Amino acid sequence: MSDPSKHHYIPAFYLRQWTTDGFLCEMRKIRGKIVVHSKAPDGTGWQKDLYKIDGVAPELAQHFERTFMHMVDTEAAEAMRNFIGGNMDVPVKERDAWIRFLLSLLFRNPEAVAELTEQVLTLYRESFERLRNSYDELRPSDFPLTLEEFDARTNPNSGDIAASNFLQQIMNSEGIANRIARMRWGRLNLWRSRHTLLTSDRPLCLPMRFPIASVAIVLPIAPRIAFTAAENDDALRALALGEHTTMAWQINQQVVSQARQYVWGLDDRALSFVRKYICTLPDRKLISDEAKELSRKQARGEA
Repeated sequence: MSDPSKHHYIPAFYLRQWTTDGFLCEMRKIRGKIVVHSKAPDGTGWQKDLYKIDGVAPELAQHFERTFMHMVDTEAAEAMRNFIGGNMDVPVKERDAWIRFLLSLLFRNPEAVAELTEQVLTLYRESFERLRNSYDELRPSDFPLTLEEFDARTNPNSGDIAASNFLQQIMNSEGIANRIARMRWGRLNLWRSRHTLLTSDRPLCLPMRFPIASVAIVLPIAPRIAFTAAENDDALRALALGEHTTMAWQINQQVVSQARQYVWGLDDRALSFVRKYICTLPDRKLISDEAKELSRKQARGEA
């Protein structure tokens, strides 16, 4: 039975495409140096209790990983198998699962989870302080005398629960999901490339600007295959005419440049490339400073 505390933010089903005899090459940045290891897909790209909700019943603490993420990854795996095999005309259920998987790649990594959790907890604390000022006035006679006592009796971990719920909601963002669903989906097979594709802890390219065309989404799904999504068929047709080695190099550059800690490949042939480019792009900003401040003002009742 798998360890329920081992939370994969880059799932094993995805990394398995880069394995040879059950292992892939992990190139990991540790204290400024790139360390190379041979790893099984289940042994990399994870963090202990990343999505755990502290202070709740054991059956709820791992709910996000055991239920939501398991559902996302299981259903997306079937869609990816179809895409790799050349079948882009998958059932609606698989399309929906794939969209959820794409969105999850934006928000499921440790840095994003920490940022979003801190934002939700900050809003919770601000709202709590706002309620404190009017608690005596609003308190029914049979309620505890202080807000702290009321909070302790009801759900002292409601902030952590709210953070977990928020993470799930943004991975199911209807507006973004609908836009991706309306895009034209494609499969870029770079079989003539001198380079195989790499992947990383930030594998999703949004957007990807090739000299011949720009597309909204590129995601390596195998050493020579990338999933693509564009606003129209013209961009996908243009990619089909592109030079394979050039496009593979560009995808690898973006995938590695936006990586924070991990890059994976079939082998370590790209080690010097990884050393040059890893973590040279700033991490994607999930919430603007203006949006953070506005939401905090709203929580305090100032906006």
